[in-house]
Amino acid sequence: MVDREVAQRLFAKEFNDSKFNIHPKPDEVSFDGGHAPNFIVSPLGSKINRLFATGVVTEIDNIGTEHDLWRARVVDPSGAFIVYAGQYQPEAAIFLSTLEIPAYVSVVGKARIYEPEDGSVFVSIRPEDINVIDSDIRDRWIVDTAELTLDRVDAFSIALASGLTGTELFEHLVQNNIPKGLAEGISLALDYYHTNEGYLQNLKNAVLNCVKSIGSESDNENVVPDEDLILKLMKEMDTGKGIDYAELIIIAKSRGMAENVIVAAVRKLLAKGMCYEPKIGILKVVS
Repeated sequence: MVDREVAQRLFAKEFNDSKFNIHPKPDEVSFDGGHAPNFIVSPLGSKINRLFATGVVTEIDNIGTEHDLWRARVVDPSGAFIVYAGQYQPEAAIFLSTLEIPAYVSVVGKARIYEPEDGSVFVSIRPEDINVIDSDIRDRWIVDTAELTLDRVDAFSIALASGLTGTELFEHLVQNNIPKGLAEGISLALDYYHTNEGYLQNLKNAVLNCVKSIGSESDNENVVPDEDLILKLMKEMDTGKGIDYAELIIIAKSRGMAENVIVAAVRKLLAKGMCYEPKIGILKVVS
């Protein structure tokens, strides 16, 4: 069975700024023998095959001709994700066709890029899973995505300060404890976008505005997450079908851990690729 790529968390601004598409070579295969995935590389070096986003649905249109093709605009505090669902996403298409707007939703899906002949580039999401959520889930996504984005900004700052490029930059970043996937993405992004300190500052300002939109700063700013304990607990809980995030919090709290410490630990494990979310609210440890 081929594992799916981890769904990345990005704000709409960074996703919509992403224009660099990596196509696998015809004879290239993934580590498990399947087809190598396509990736969209963001200006911060995030390699996006799948995306996890939340926001408010403000528009839904049926733009299909021969078949229904639903287009939705999902807005987060930094911009809007465009979501398309048609005959190959039947459940998502039915969901959008019956959804009353405005509504908070979460979306997990494939990142897609479209390049018309005029040279412009557009990105979108083809949903695998889309659900109505409440504002608390949306707010938690904003906080998590803000911290992950700032982690990428910090990693990119290390790259810029080094003055290195290519293989030397990749090795330098790995030596500075940057995950290999992100280190590779940063090397590619620096060469393609020439991302500079000005862009990093603009994105940091956007992240700050996103956090301010929920009325408070992150409660986890000074939290030191205990990743080892949470990872051990996740392995204990997983019977093969994954771990319910809410149940993980309840059990960890019963063992004396504060909720903000638990959330921070899970976020770090996700960022390091040590666990992933095959479905919203379900976690699986990478063996």
